[in-house]
This record gives sequence, C-alpha cells and structure tokens, in this order.
Amino acid sequence: MLKVVNFKPRAGNTYTFWDINDESIRLRYMDDQCKPLFIKSGESLIRLYIESGGHSYKLCSSDKGWAPTIVIDGIVMHTVLMDPLKYSFSKMKGVRVTGTVLDCCTGLGYTALVALRKGARRVITVEADANVIELASYNPWSMHLADPRIELILGDVYELSTWVRDQAFNVIIHDPPRPTKRYADLYSSELYRAYNRMLKRGGLLFHYVPRTGSRYRGLDVKRGVINRLRDSGFVLIGQNEYGVLAKKI
Repeated sequence: MLKVVNFKPRAGNTYTFWDINDESIRLRYMDDQCKPLFIKSGESLIRLYIESGGHSYKLCSSDKGWAPTIVIDGIVMHTVLMDPLKYSFSKMKGVRVTGTVLDCCTGLGYTALVALRKGARRVITVEADANVIELASYNPWSMHLADPRIELILGDVYELSTWVRDQAFNVIIHDPPRPTKRYADLYSSELYRAYNRMLKRGGLLFHYVPRTGSRYRGLDVKRGVINRLRDSGFVLIGQNEYGVLAKKI
C-alpha cells in the first residue's frame, strides 16, 4: 500500500562521532571506517541503529563534516570513500534535470536534493522501506525531504507505476542498491517498461549502477541494464562510471 509521508525532521539531538567527547564511545568506534551517528536520550547517547524483520540498518559517516551513508545488512548504500552527498552530485553530472522528476529509491534523500538543485520543479521520491525513512528523519543532511517541492512516498515503485498516468515525468532517476536477491526486481525489464510509459516523449532516465555490483555473480550488470533498457524502448545516449543515461523516443 502506498502512503504519502509527512516527513518530520528529528535531527536536533543527532551527533556524529566527531561531536562526542565520551572517551568510551570514541575508543569503541575509533577504528571503524564508517563511524556511527548517535541521538541523545536524557543523559545517554544511543547509536542510530535499527533491527527489523531480520534486517539491520545503521547511519554512519567516514570523515568529519561528511554526510552519513546508510548501511543495510552490512551493504553500503552510497559510499564510504568520499562524502556521500558530493558523490550524489558526481553521479548526476551532465544529466539535465527539468520539470517533474521521479526518484527511486529515496534512501537518505540525497538524489532528491540533487534533482532540486539541478532544476527540478517537483520531485516524487519513493522508498519501499520505512526503516530507511525513520533513520533519514534523524539525519541532519536529510532535512530537505520536508521541502514542499518534494513528495515522499512509502511503498513499492511497481505499485506506484499502476497509479501514475502516462507521460507524467520529465526525468526519472533510478538509484537502486546493488542487485542482490533482495533488490533484483529493481533491475527488471518490467520496471523499465513502466518507466518508459511514465516518461514524457524525449524524457530522460538516469540509471545508477553501483560499482560494487558491476560484476555480480559473474554477470556484467551494466551491460544487462543497457540491453533491457533498449528492449524496453529506450535509446542509450550516454554513460559514465556511475551509470547510464537513456532517452525515451
């Protein structure tokens, strides 16, 4: 079931590792490449970590001043090698963004922010996992998700596609996790055909292909994405180290 989320930022009591003077916490996490974020509850600091439905979720940051990333079941959703927010801008370099944009998947909302900064008038962003939205609400770098130009939807992008009229979007940004079994349906021809239907003629689809998943179980993931996009009515007009850019003809 789809649900429009009234995003309520709760980052007022959020602390990064570098904000904390507690020596026991600093010693415990100082060797972690990606260091956790915390919230303050009374006099205690609680790590921003969720276990739900057999899955684990945490916010962490790799350097002082960097936006956090989210790690799900041990898999990094952005990067720990550079500021994830800057990484999101790098992914979209050279992609012209106008009008109404569909963003899948929301995550911490960095791609939605990039879309606004690059000229989107409105962003519809869809996230399937309520736990991700919960963590985003505590992230000081996700506060723009409360911007009235952004509509955050909790639910499945397939279900969303059944409700959206033809040619509703100028641009679609598809930003999936790497194609593990849990997320394989985000790389399907069925979804790409739905995207083609929802895009205006001449509209653009930017499909992020995680570098950690560029060769998953011996398969060339990017090549598979390109072939399925072509079979779904798209023309490939560019690619970079982050993904591929396709156009609806």
